[in-house]
Order: sequence, then C-alpha cells, then structure tokens
Amino acid sequence: MNLIELYDLISFPEEGNGNIFNAISIPDYPNFRIAIDGEGNPILLLSVANAIKNIALKNFRLKYLQLKQNVECKITENGKSSFQTFTVITFTCVDRDLQEYFLRISESLIKTLGNKPTQQQVIESLNKFVEVFRSLTDTPTNTVHGLWSELFLITNSANPKTLLNYWHNLPEEKFDFNSGEEKIEVKSNSNFERIHIFSSEQLNPPPETRVLIASIFVRQHSRGLNIQQLVENIAEIIQNDVELMTKLNNIVCKTLGNSLEQSMKIKFDYNIAKDSLRFYHHHDIGKIEEVNIPHEVSAVKYTSDLSTISAVDLEKLQFKGALFTSV
Repeated sequence: MNLIELYDLISFPEEGNGNIFNAISIPDYPNFRIAIDGEGNPILLLSVANAIKNIALKNFRLKYLQLKQNVECKITENGKSSFQTFTVITFTCVDRDLQEYFLRISESLIKTLGNKPTQQQVIESLNKFVEVFRSLTDTPTNTVHGLWSELFLITNSANPKTLLNYWHNLPEEKFDFNSGEEKIEVKSNSNFERIHIFSSEQLNPPPETRVLIASIFVRQHSRGLNIQQLVENIAEIIQNDVELMTKLNNIVCKTLGNSLEQSMKIKFDYNIAKDSLRFYHHHDIGKIEEVNIPHEVSAVKYTSDLSTISAVDLEKLQFKGALFTSV
C-alpha cells in the first residue's frame, strides 16, 4: 500500500462543492478509500458499514485536519458515481510535503485497523490519529536541526529498528535514546565546532549507566535532505512495523508542533553530517560535578568544548549492549 501513489492517480472532481469526491479503493483494505475534493485536499474515507457505523467520536476541525462522521458522499470511482456513507477525514492543506506526511500517517492508521476492526478499536485508533495532528498547534519542543540530527542517526545506524525502539517518546526527555544502562544524546552544531550545550543530568548520569554523546555538524543545503525524506528512508527500512511507524510520526509532529509546515522545507547536507559524526564518552567531557551544584539549584545547563578530547571508536568499544551495538 502506497497512499501517495494512489492519491496521485486521482483527478479533481468535476463538481467542486459539498461532499463530492473522486476516490480510489485501497487494495486489501475494502473499508477505506483515498479521495480528493474540489480544492485538492487529500481525504481518507472510512466506510461506516457493519460494526463501525456507530463510532462514538465527535466531529472536529483542527489546524490541518477535519473529521466528520456518517456523511453521505457522492464518490466517483473508475468513472462510476454512487452515494455512500463514510467517516470523512480531510487534510485541509495543499502543501505537498505535508500532504505526503498525512498520507503516510494514514497508512499506519489503516494497517492498525485492518479489515475487521471493532468499534472500540476504531475509536481508540482515530483518537490517537487525531492527537498527532492536535500537536501541530503546539509550540515546538526542539529545533529543526536537532530533530533532523536524531533522524539522521537513526537512518545512518546499523539497526534503525533498535534505535527507534529506544528513541524518546517525549521530546523533552533527558536523553534522545535510552535503553536503561546505555544512553545516547545527539548534539548538532551548524558552525562546524564541537561545542555543545549540556544539561547537568546528561553529563552526570547514574553511576551504573553509560552515555555516548553523538556530535554532528549540520549545514543547510538546497540539495540536501529534509525531515520528510529522512522519515521516508526510515519507513522503507522498517516497512510493515506499524507500531514503530506510528511512534516515528508521533514524535516528529510533537517535536515540530506548529512549525511543521516551515520545518519540512528545510534541507541539510547528509554527507557533511555523515563525515562529521563522532561519538564521545560522557565522562571525558568537561562538566560541573553534581557535588558542586547546590541542592537549591536545578535545571543547570552549560556549554562544553569537545574539540580537545578523543572520539570513541565504536568497533573497539567493549561490553556493548543492544543500543550501542545498533549504532
């Protein structure tokens, strides 16, 4: 299933008003259709027949998303028109990058529901789907190049699935990747200097844990890769793992919030990032020891220079667990 390819096969409806759509059935998923309205918005149609006709979910309208239930629609498929009732999910934006992102998230929704979902499964899945787009009105929790660097590390790793499993569910967590005993924090710099800002907790972890700092240079480039392209690369690798794809899409939306539309257009040089990637032990980096931080003081952050310390050779790193082995 590739909803982007299917969407590109659909022409605009001749009638542009009301619930009139051109549509195409999604192979192997008879309850779903991908459609387009007169304004060029991509639409996901969910059949309300049988067990899912009484979905207890309110109609709503968000910044980019609109959901209406039990809507009688005129749809045209293969040149034939008919009237049918659907739950209509409309992505109300004509930006191509964001449309593709909506279609990819819709793929995860369809795979999650399958062909015979219960009413409860539909309610739960649609609520999660809505929450992803609700976050697009929130303030961003990280910079574009910060998220890009994390996605780059996943793409460039030996085992992207493992890194995705250990990727933070919340952007504000202390470490970007955390398996418990092993943690990785990704730092990026656009000035080609290995000078990064750390929180005290990142360089003073519990004694039984090991932390690697991934230092990356990022440089904007018109022929580089954007976040959407990195997500596509990861999607190709993990393929049918719906849970990981859902996690990936959720984190991207939560991280970028209301800056998603602008952020998707920014491209960074992949080769510069790859050539510059270095790893460092946390205990080699200059820091303020916790013993020197008063108990009354919290949220301590400072800048440390990594340029004079030796990078870690991952192949020679001993006693590697699942996370460090997967990098």
